[in-house]
Amino acid sequence: MLLGPDGTPIDWIVGYQPPADKYRDRVEKSLKGIDTFQSLSERYAKEPKNVEVVFKLARKFSVRYDDQNQKKALELFKQVLAIDPEGKMGTTTAEYEEAKVTYTEYAEFSMGEMQLFGMKGEARPLQDFIKKYPKSGLQYPACKDLGSYYQRSGSKEEAARFFEDYIAKYPQDPFVLNSYVSRIIQDKTNIDKGIELEEKIRDLTKYNPILSYQKNLADLYLLKGDKAKAEEFYGKDFIEGRVSRLPFDLMDYANFWAKQKMNTESAVEMAELALKLKPDNNYLIQSVANIYCQVDRSDKALEIYGPDCLKKHQDEAQYLEGYASFWSGQGKNLESALDAAKRASELSPDDSYSWFVLGGVYQNLNRFEDALKAEEKALGQAETDKETSFIPRIKQKIEEIKKGMSQK
Repeated sequence: MLLGPDGTPIDWIVGYQPPADKYRDRVEKSLKGIDTFQSLSERYAKEPKNVEVVFKLARKFSVRYDDQNQKKALELFKQVLAIDPEGKMGTTTAEYEEAKVTYTEYAEFSMGEMQLFGMKGEARPLQDFIKKYPKSGLQYPACKDLGSYYQRSGSKEEAARFFEDYIAKYPQDPFVLNSYVSRIIQDKTNIDKGIELEEKIRDLTKYNPILSYQKNLADLYLLKGDKAKAEEFYGKDFIEGRVSRLPFDLMDYANFWAKQKMNTESAVEMAELALKLKPDNNYLIQSVANIYCQVDRSDKALEIYGPDCLKKHQDEAQYLEGYASFWSGQGKNLESALDAAKRASELSPDDSYSWFVLGGVYQNLNRFEDALKAEEKALGQAETDKETSFIPRIKQKIEEIKKGMSQK
């Protein structure tokens, strides 16, 4: 609420919706007196037939859900229809829908919502709106409102008729299909239809299953008496699969934003959460350490992926190679990286990659002669093993080292 010096209301904003910047812009607009309750009321007193003013004032009242404000809003919306019954006097952008609609059209939609969700719970006005404006940008929210209503109200027959039309209009929308399923579960009838719809939802969301939808499918199978199917779709294996995948999704998010050097606090937070979920996963440990390095928190990287880690992996060449390669790439913790690379080459003397990594660490330490010997060893092994895709990388590294030697 924005109040004047004498306590009279200047304006109000009901509810918060991110992003914060847009909300701040709304507050600043009100502080400047733009389209406030006070300014619109003053204009309405002078221009009672200005459809834009009447509509905006109606909207102000409509967002406050007490009976008194709702009655005022309804009266003003009716005035909009009386002033411009054919919707020829201007358009506005439907809030949250980003669709241009006439003031008249939006007024009819708003009145339908008020009557649907008011004390009487009348669905007919919004149903009439849908028929009258089949191409309206407010079609989807109107149908969505009715879907919400019929999930819990109306007779079974009436709800079924609505939902059949609803899913025919939006056959690829999982939210729409699931709203019908919710009603089926409530009524405990037409179970096979519900299973059919949920199976389609599973197909539409197979790359990102929605937990509440899976639960509904389990509900349906339990209603049918098929406990095994319920367990199959919403049991231990399902939830463990979700948990198993989550850390890597979090890490993808963290890597993306750290690379952009934006949203870094959230990136670090999600990376840490990923590691908390799978604390022994080497990929995640290295990835989180990389995030720390990107945001200049190398001390934290060393805590989770520093010299102490080597104690448990002294006989694992692959781990040692990864450790040495990581810190060589960072240009930090090089003495520890050298220890790891030497040990890896001792464990796997026939592995060209272990010599390649060792050469890279020596290069970062400006020990070019040792680096060249290691890379020549890597090249000889790669040629022996006919690792044709790896040989160009080694040769390029040798050229870099020779260039470093000449500059030195």
